[in-house]
Amino acid sequence: MHRRNTMANLNVLHLFFDNVGIFASYCAACSLCLLAAGRNLYVEYMWVYVIFAVLFTLSMLVMRMYNITTFHYTDRIIKRVAASALLAGMTIIMVVFLADMAQISRLFFVIFFCASCMIVVSERIVIRIFKRNHWGNGYSHILFVGDDCTLKRYMKFIDKTSIKLKIEEFIEYSDPSIRSSEAFSRMLMRTPVDEVHFVFSLDRKNEFGDILPLLNACDSMGRTARIILDTFDLPVSKSFVSSVGTYPVITYHSISLDKFQLFLKSIIDRVGAAVGLVLLAPVFIATAIAIKLDSPGPVLFKQTRVGAHGNEFLMYKFRSMRVGADEQKQELQSMNKVEGGLMFKIDEDPRVTRVGKAIRRTSIDELPQLLNVLKCDMSLVGTRPPTIDEVEKYDPEHWRRISIQPGITGMWQVSGRSEVLDFNDVIRLDKKYIDEWSLLLDLKLILQTVKVVITMRGAS
Repeated sequence: MHRRNTMANLNVLHLFFDNVGIFASYCAACSLCLLAAGRNLYVEYMWVYVIFAVLFTLSMLVMRMYNITTFHYTDRIIKRVAASALLAGMTIIMVVFLADMAQISRLFFVIFFCASCMIVVSERIVIRIFKRNHWGNGYSHILFVGDDCTLKRYMKFIDKTSIKLKIEEFIEYSDPSIRSSEAFSRMLMRTPVDEVHFVFSLDRKNEFGDILPLLNACDSMGRTARIILDTFDLPVSKSFVSSVGTYPVITYHSISLDKFQLFLKSIIDRVGAAVGLVLLAPVFIATAIAIKLDSPGPVLFKQTRVGAHGNEFLMYKFRSMRVGADEQKQELQSMNKVEGGLMFKIDEDPRVTRVGKAIRRTSIDELPQLLNVLKCDMSLVGTRPPTIDEVEKYDPEHWRRISIQPGITGMWQVSGRSEVLDFNDVIRLDKKYIDEWSLLLDLKLILQTVKVVITMRGAS
């Protein structure tokens, strides 16, 4: 039995042609520089080729571009090839700078970089077109056991990958040949197929009964068996399959699990918070003085808030209310504009001080939360952290808004803050952010926040 098949899905064809394309780009760049400047760079810049090719290949490997199961859309090919080339190119520039090497020929570098991107993208698109129109040799013959609807979806997805297979036989769940291992074995003897693909659906009862005898029949006859878990109609956000040791693991998730993007988000948060605290130091000092002169009490207001998955943390704000304002909250509940007490918003809050009104209108009261970002309690962009008493009133579906790290700003804040008074609208905006999250969306919300702060739209 083959216990190690970690490279079973490796697309050797793409791996080979990508590296051929990079080498061809290197030769083209050296040849053009020889014609333009009379310099023979084939040996001199060989180290550039080696570093570029290795880093490009590793980057594409990490992004699963050498996995036959990956969907090869044209825009995905262009983006990931460009990202891999950029990573390799920036690394070479950094090596030149740190090692204090002689300047690389700009003409060579530009030609090599651009030619690598164009040749690899073109090669992949050509292979995809050829695969679609000319199957060639090497594809697997498949017996598909399931239903017609799943088969159509399955083949639609297969067509977007580099997997080479043809469905030779199709058997419905009701077929008597899959009701016993003997009948199934006799059917396999008459059917010249390489693999058997069984479909399991989690949203209905198992149509097979006991599938183990059928898998044993495939194993004893040397036929590869694959179980396709049909989760298409399940009411969950996203899913993917991985493995822990010999255990296949199906993960269902409604939040992003992209470790690389989340790592970049954490770096941006920490750097952004640190830079913000330094640049806004004069504002912090002026605000602290104004608060002290306006009313007795501390400059900072500290309150326990609920973060990701119910974890509590101490959130900081500039104090905009009189000391003891929290004790008066219950007395003012009748004035709350948000039904059910799931949030607390009232007009002309009597607890707010004169300076408090000004710093709330300009959102300056939120600035100390940059400290929370530095402490990793919060992010620059996310959902608004609720108070403990608000979370106690949540229904299970409301908890999704605290399934990620809370943020200083987010979709609710840029949508008008005090103008959004229906808690269901708040949940809708939070879910929209969670479902559509990306670094680009964070940047867009930060820019929108600057605009909202300047215009003071929705401030209270």
